[in-house]
Amino acid sequence: MKGLRAWGMALALLALPAAARAEMEKVGIPLRTGGEISGLFSLPQGQGPFPGIVALHGCGGLLTKKGKLHARETDWAKRLNAAGYAVLFPDSFTARGYASVCSLRDRPVLPERERVRDAYDALAWLQARAEVQPRRIALFGWSHGAMTALWAMAKASPGRPAGLTDDFIGAVAFYPGCAQVYRDEKDYGVIAPVLFQLGAADEWTPAAPCVKLAEEAAARPGPRIAVDVYAGSHHGFDNPTGAVHEVVVKNSVYKSGQKVVHVGRNPEARERAIARAMGWLGDLFAGAVR
Repeated sequence: MKGLRAWGMALALLALPAAARAEMEKVGIPLRTGGEISGLFSLPQGQGPFPGIVALHGCGGLLTKKGKLHARETDWAKRLNAAGYAVLFPDSFTARGYASVCSLRDRPVLPERERVRDAYDALAWLQARAEVQPRRIALFGWSHGAMTALWAMAKASPGRPAGLTDDFIGAVAFYPGCAQVYRDEKDYGVIAPVLFQLGAADEWTPAAPCVKLAEEAAARPGPRIAVDVYAGSHHGFDNPTGAVHEVVVKNSVYKSGQKVVHVGRNPEARERAIARAMGWLGDLFAGAVR
């Protein structure tokens, strides 16, 4: 019956009841390297302190051209708040002069470099808040942000501060690009449980390297990487809006310098992934995931 209670709670949350105590607050997150990045912070209703989530945006950035939080992130923020989690979205691009890096062939902000440090600086910011339980904070990321979560959760993370005592307790990664980690980190392992949510039809960040990464990590001691692969689902399948459409992606990792991929939601997979992720988080914070 493990996870049944959390699973039922997750299904109820599909209706998105009233969530945040107030509008998202714009905050500044100090960086260890100097300066700061901005972020958006929201709290649930009720009395804290609350468990926390550091939520990592994709390569398209945190904000729309009108300066609003993207629909996917807005939807998840409300859902996470409704479940009783404080949520912090660090913005890794704006302060560095970029709105998006998806169309840049040589990306100047990388998951394994700037963004993994941002994730840990966001953790430190949350841990200093009286409204947040400092030892109960998880990561949640999409695509470029999910890749960041892989580097953050790695046993040999390039962004983990020396002497850190209270680390992330786990992570949810929606359609990360696992190819580089699988290729370069032969003994990849994680410090805490991780959940992969993958699209079987994802051409941008294919599921296969992530499945292999999880399988090989399972053969070594340590926390596990759980994997769900959703049939007929493309990149961004959990988005609440937008039909499947073609996107031209530029990146120096492609032989031609660019690639045509399909992006868009799959309503059935979206509902299943929401229930799975929310149930898994509930179990994680309850100490039932190892």
